[in-house]
Amino acid sequence: MVAKPQERPAAQPRVTTKEPKSLHSFIHEVEERLPGEVVYIAQQVDPAHFDAAAIVSKMYDLKKFPITVFERGLNLRGEVSDVRLVLNAEISQGKTQLALGVPLTMDRTRMGEECYKREERRIKPVVVNRAEAPVKEIVKIGDEADLTEFPIMRHHYMDGGPYLDMASIGKDYETGIYNTSYHRMEVKGPRLTGFYMSPRHMWKIFKGYEERGLDCPVAYVMGHHPAFNMGACYKGPFDVDEYDVIGAYLQEPLRLVASETWGEDFLVPADAEIIVEGVLKAGQRITEAPFGEAPGYLGPQRYVNAARFEVTAITRRRDALMQSIITPEGDKPWLDLAREAAYLRRCREAVPTVKAVCKGGKHSHYAIYISMKKTAEGEQGRAAAAALTFDHSKIVFVFDEDIDVFNPTEILWAFATRCQPHRDISILRPMMLGNMLDPSLEDEITTSAMIIDCTRPFDKPYSPVSKCPDDALARINLADYVPKQVLDAIPVDRTTYFA
Repeated sequence: MVAKPQERPAAQPRVTTKEPKSLHSFIHEVEERLPGEVVYIAQQVDPAHFDAAAIVSKMYDLKKFPITVFERGLNLRGEVSDVRLVLNAEISQGKTQLALGVPLTMDRTRMGEECYKREERRIKPVVVNRAEAPVKEIVKIGDEADLTEFPIMRHHYMDGGPYLDMASIGKDYETGIYNTSYHRMEVKGPRLTGFYMSPRHMWKIFKGYEERGLDCPVAYVMGHHPAFNMGACYKGPFDVDEYDVIGAYLQEPLRLVASETWGEDFLVPADAEIIVEGVLKAGQRITEAPFGEAPGYLGPQRYVNAARFEVTAITRRRDALMQSIITPEGDKPWLDLAREAAYLRRCREAVPTVKAVCKGGKHSHYAIYISMKKTAEGEQGRAAAAALTFDHSKIVFVFDEDIDVFNPTEILWAFATRCQPHRDISILRPMMLGNMLDPSLEDEITTSAMIIDCTRPFDKPYSPVSKCPDDALARINLADYVPKQVLDAIPVDRTTYFA
């Protein structure tokens, strides 16, 4: 039995504007503005047997991160699918700048600030009819809905099966607010998957239905504009409707349309590539995994938090592009912009002079790097404690404002020269909520934590930093000494950066 979700506040009236943002429109923009950043693979590949994973892994080894479009991927029946598989849409600073619509010169710190500001200036969605929704071009309901038609990947050695790993949408039973988050789904059959949930917002939504003996409605978005995918990473208060947050990331109202299964009681993104509608069955669990997770380790088999997901409908574009967000060896620091904005918000509530917060993907999973202008001793501890209120943090480094927390070289330098271990490292016993994907946990959920203070003492002299004088930097114009064409030909060395 599926309950009728609560009504959300009325969406804004539809206003006709330019072409809505989508994965299709984004790829076209990248082709126009970032030459060489889109690669099409015309040969037949078998994603379910690691072909796609191996291809992108070999490109990663060469430090190449183009959007990769597999045009002839086999589906789970061993047939060439008419749906193309897309990887790497969110990897690289330039592609992320295009996705957010910010200048290509904007640095990572300012990009985090931009996300922080957008989350405070949310944009409500608009509702369109079915004829205007590209995701309704092909509709399959009930037994016609079949996941085996898609080129679904196996990602990592020892994965339990082919997996979907994109954003899901839930709707809270009591408030009617929509929540977006990422969940892995191991494909068990044409209309059956596992659906793993850590104890966060989607778990709360699911339990709200299950405790009433009701199945929980879910829509699974298998491809959209990268700004949608970044907005779906939002980590803020539960009572914020995340369709509004995604609108802020898109910088335009997210277009919604009635779902096939629940009609106007559950609205889904009209410009998505593919949407899988289904229910999480009350009182039913399904064994799933192992699966290579975001921290870079194989996650163990799960049962208690893995709900049984039954497909009720699949809708898609005729020329659908199917995304996978997790790839072997791949790092997703740019998707973490939304989470960094959440940390920035939380830390600034504690200490307004916090400058930047880095949660640098695989390179620093569960480690958070904060830079701040310290105005009194103790502020660094308050900022670190604020960061530890999120379950993706276990080790928190705090630095002065002159340290670029997106540069590991600067981090290690400050760690080595501004920290005395006996004085500046604080270890907390296992009393903190951890992340269930952390392979170092000794029990299911709690973790110890560590705060590392790498700030200079506020109330005593400290050796000044050696550097080129500011007046010399202001006086010298590099173009007078190195011609622009020579400078432009010098490759940018990003090997020392998280991104």
